[in-house]
Parts: sequence; C-alpha cells; structure tokens
Amino acid sequence: MKKALTLCALLAFAVRASGQTPSTYTDHPNGDSSLIPTVQNKLPNTLLGVVIESWHYDRGQKTLTLHLANHSDKTVTAFNISFAEKYADGSTNPWYAEGIPHNLQDSQRMEDELNLFIQSQDERRSGHGIAASGPVVNGQIQMPGPPTSVFAAGTTRDYVMMRGEEKDVADIEAVVDVVAYSDGTADVQNDRAFRNLMAERKGPLLAMQKVVEVIKGVLTDPMVGRPLAEVLRALNPLADAAQTKNRPPEDPEFYQATTLRDELKNLETIQQQKVPNEREWLTRYSEQQEKRIALMKPHCELAATK
Repeated sequence: MKKALTLCALLAFAVRASGQTPSTYTDHPNGDSSLIPTVQNKLPNTLLGVVIESWHYDRGQKTLTLHLANHSDKTVTAFNISFAEKYADGSTNPWYAEGIPHNLQDSQRMEDELNLFIQSQDERRSGHGIAASGPVVNGQIQMPGPPTSVFAAGTTRDYVMMRGEEKDVADIEAVVDVVAYSDGTADVQNDRAFRNLMAERKGPLLAMQKVVEVIKGVLTDPMVGRPLAEVLRALNPLADAAQTKNRPPEDPEFYQATTLRDELKNLETIQQQKVPNEREWLTRYSEQQEKRIALMKPHCELAATK
C-alpha cells in the first residue's frame, strides 16, 4: 500500500508539474478521514528533492498537516513551503481580488533544521546515535513541536501547522520551493526565501565569530583579573550598535544582533554563577564555539541550483 501510494503521488506530481491538476485521493493512515492531494497548478517546471504528497485538515484540533517525502539521496537541513488556503466560507489567505490572482509565495513557512543536523554530527562523533526518520509515530499526526530527528533521504514527515484562524480550511495550494541539503547544496525556486535562509544562518555565525574574537582578545592579556566582566564590557556596545540599525530580514546583520544579545545574556548568567576559574571556562567556551563555527560555515555558503 505504501509503495503504491508513493508511486501514485509521484505520478500525480509529475503531471501537475506539466500544468495539469488531476484529482486523486488516498486513505489517511489513522483511518478517520481522507488525505487530500495538494493542488499545485502553480508548480515550477521541475520538482525539488522534497515534495508534498498530501494534506489533511483536522477541524477539531485546528491543525493543517502536510505529508512530506524526501525523494532525494541526501539529508535535508532546511525547506521552505509556499502555500495559499481557501476557507469553507469562500475567502482565501493570501487574499486576492476578482481577476487579480494572489502570489503563492506571499505566504511561506521556512523550517531550518541545521542545529539538529549539527547535533546529530556531534552525537555520531561521541558514539551516540540519532534517529534518521521523521517525527511521525505509527502514521499518527503529531502535534507541532521541534522535530526529533534529521530529515534523512528516503523518509517521510508530517509537517503540522497550528491554525490561529477560526475558519475551516477547505482547500490549499502548496509547494516546496527551497530545499537545503547536508552536502552544502540547495535547490532554489524562491529567491527571497533562499536569501532569508542564508541570512538566518549567516547572522548567528557572524555573531559567534565576533564573540570568539573578543574572548581571545581578552585572554591574551594576562593582566585582566576579571575576564568575564571584560568580555561583557567589550560585547555590550557591539550588541547595542547592531540592535539600533534597521535592516531587512534578508540581511545577515538583522539576525547577528539578536544572537549577540542572546550570547550576552548567557555570559551574564555564567558571571552570576561565579565560576571558579573564568579564564579556563572562557577558553573551553571559545574552543566549543570554534568547533560549531567550523560545522556551520559550509551550510552558510550553499551552492544553489535552479
């Protein structure tokens, strides 16, 4: 049944990519309703490694679930979904006037799992494994929350979105238009979403590099008696200056400022805990950050294909 469903979904998506929109329906795994294929008449010419095979709206839970499949031979570290919803009362989101169609990319959801992927690499190095499948349990819809495993090649995942609106969803259009992979490549058919993803990754990387730079500078001076206080003193104006600048979301410095503030709070907490040897602690901390920077950097410089 599973193989037949996958083949059916693949054939349906191939036809939709050519501009046709067939109607095919399959039973939902929990047996109480139907999975409905996504209406993707606005699909790009070629399908990406991750596709939406079907969707399900739960009126009681007010959740919209997209059933995703990773048909690539690589682990996925991020994906972007552009979608539009039609409600039972006939209204839509994004809204469009008669004769003026909406842009599907006006409503998007980005899921970046780079931190989870890096965690999985760390755990493999330390001898502790991590599951390599989606967060679906026995085919049941899972409530929204962070995924518990990387999106490995050949696996499926139920992507659940909580609905804030009171309106019931009657139909949707949806497409995965950005997929980032663990090998440093990315399929891109939505430039804006891809720029935002790169900014969200590069910003924290820049902030971590700046923190390490400041810590190393403080540690090179043997006359500094309270290195944590000196690090905080040096970082505060940098964080304040970054915070006051107005930047668009696709600018990495937009996210650098937030990360710098978070790093300051973490270091202030450590200072309040009065660690016995601040120099030793800062040395270990900067070493850990440098390892993380090395792991993150290739994923902040993705080679995009279109």
